[in-house]
Amino acid sequence: MENETPEQFNWRDLLFVCLGIVVIYGALGALTFWASGWLDNDQVLLYANGFATQLAFLLLILSLAKWRGWSRERLGWRSVKMGKAWGSLISWYLITWPINLLYSLLMYQYGITPPATDVYTRLMGHVTPLTFFLNVLLAVIMAPMIEETLFRGIVFGGLKSYFGKWTAAVLSSMLFSGLHLQLLGFFPRFLLGIILIHLYEKYKSLYPSVVFHALNNLVAALLMVSFMH
Repeated sequence: MENETPEQFNWRDLLFVCLGIVVIYGALGALTFWASGWLDNDQVLLYANGFATQLAFLLLILSLAKWRGWSRERLGWRSVKMGKAWGSLISWYLITWPINLLYSLLMYQYGITPPATDVYTRLMGHVTPLTFFLNVLLAVIMAPMIEETLFRGIVFGGLKSYFGKWTAAVLSSMLFSGLHLQLLGFFPRFLLGIILIHLYEKYKSLYPSVVFHALNNLVAALLMVSFMH
């Protein structure tokens, strides 16, 4: 293992992570369903599930890193001069928004809108100072750092070792988008996943992809605030 490049992981690492993700989603989903029987507050349950999921992902990452003796650099957190990356970040961001807007307009034209039970609509709805703080903490700080390490640093790295860059990019982006459990937003998040992988590959560091992920989520949270008012 010592001779492997930082982007490579063996099949045991990948299997451990994928099984861990399945167990986390299954266990927390069942726990949330059980709690809904005695706690009549969907928003509290959704926030609890969201934070618990991210913390469980973090525990999964730390457990694997401890087991394998990996450093932060091994997981993708290698230093990079962000001054050189800002041009790419802004360029890709300006490209994605028109695409996402066009996609949303097409969905709206065909009468396809998020259902009232949509998790993200319920989390972002009824914005208050407290819920906005929780949205920023969860979606802008925790999720980008933890999910980039998990899906770009480990899952993409593991798939790349066996399937090559492009197939790994498609498969890991599909997994990243699919696990959000929102069919309507599958394409925008799949596109986001591809761009995040491109940034990770280009700079060989998670820092640019984390910043892009955080920026994307922050703008979404701010837009939701403006729509709610």
